[in-house]
Amino acid sequence: MNYTLRPELLGDIFAVPAAVVDEHIRLAGSAQLKVLLWALRAGKGSFDVERCAAAIGLSASDCADAMQYWFQTGVLIPREKASAVSSPAAEPQTAPAEKNAPREAPASARQQETSPHPAARPRPVKPQMKEVIARQKSSPDFAYLLDTASARLGKAITNGDMETLLYLYDTAGLPAEVILMVIEYAVGAGKYHMRYIEKVALDWADRGIDTIDKAEQHLCRLERRRQAWDTFSTLCGIKQSPTLAQADAAETWICDWNLPEPLLRLAFNYCVEKTGKFNCSYMNKVLERWHLDGITEEAQAAETLGSRKARKKKETSFDLDEYEDTMRTYTPVYKKE
Repeated sequence: MNYTLRPELLGDIFAVPAAVVDEHIRLAGSAQLKVLLWALRAGKGSFDVERCAAAIGLSASDCADAMQYWFQTGVLIPREKASAVSSPAAEPQTAPAEKNAPREAPASARQQETSPHPAARPRPVKPQMKEVIARQKSSPDFAYLLDTASARLGKAITNGDMETLLYLYDTAGLPAEVILMVIEYAVGAGKYHMRYIEKVALDWADRGIDTIDKAEQHLCRLERRRQAWDTFSTLCGIKQSPTLAQADAAETWICDWNLPEPLLRLAFNYCVEKTGKFNCSYMNKVLERWHLDGITEEAQAAETLGSRKARKKKETSFDLDEYEDTMRTYTPVYKKE
């Protein structure tokens, strides 16, 4: 399809650097592009975040964050720095051979080239946006991660999100496919924030979950544990979210020991009767004894509880009521030495 601008529009045009399209059209999000277009058209060298927000329909914080992208990538630079660069007096006199000599790579790039492998544990300082852009150009896998992460999250990713993804990819050493599986897991849990995604991804890295097969096995385990807790909590009317120990215990009772629901309900009621609340450790001891004894029927389990009460009563060598009456009426007698 051929096209041309309406002739009457050609009288009011402002410049947009070709590098914006050539180098940033894939990496920059819609917010970054909107902010840059507004700044080039209306900013006139001074960025008013409130005016920009009102003009393009984004929050002031989103506009400020988007503007930082263009400073970090070098498309925009501070005005005083531009004056120093454009001033002939500020430019040192160099020989022609020196001007044509290849420019030395930045320190961060040299460090990346000489570093043999990423550290086993992520460093505390995340990469900068210029490193994100350089990595996106040099690594098709990382470029695919950036392109796909936004679609999986259902929203545009910010500069900080991109830096976090490079942090997980290069420093934590997780493949792009595994990071995307973390994102899918987070979205399935209703967690869309990159901070949660980073926390889960670093946990996977610590566990050595660095392949698709390992990630799938781990996700299956998490899903099995979630379903076990849902079954148990629904059965016993528990509303609270589980701790890790409670979820693990529910998985053991239902998936590993295959205990029937009547036994779970009986053990839960007995636990509440004895402790006044759901005590996971106490209930686990009861269920473990039934499991080791091969008890699968509710009547058998109830009989063990009844026999335990009878045994304790038989082992008691005094009347508890009589003892309490004696203690209430007892007056101690002190003897002088």
